[in-house]
Amino acid sequence: MLAENRRKSALLRKVLSPLASHSRVRNMRERGTIFAFDVDIEDKTFSRRFFANALKHELLMRPIGRTVYMMSPYILSDDELTLLANRTRDTLDATLAERVA
Repeated sequence: MLAENRRKSALLRKVLSPLASHSRVRNMRERGTIFAFDVDIEDKTFSRRFFANALKHELLMRPIGRTVYMMSPYILSDDELTLLANRTRDTLDATLAERVA
């Protein structure tokens, strides 16, 4: 199981690399299969808006402030991990594209 988790962690690192190079993403980090990154934004509503956009992309993600954490279940397939990474980037882009009043 530990070897499989290391493999999944390496896959997540690979599929999250486009997100890590996003112009607004800072400090991408990982511990095993837990990944986190900070978003360069000064907006007190970011976490609430990101959460709402994540639900629209069929993800359950609750950022704390401007930090997004990902703790994917061990049972996810490689395709599902790739989908998670892609939808996380889509969620970030949708959240950043919104106009804040």
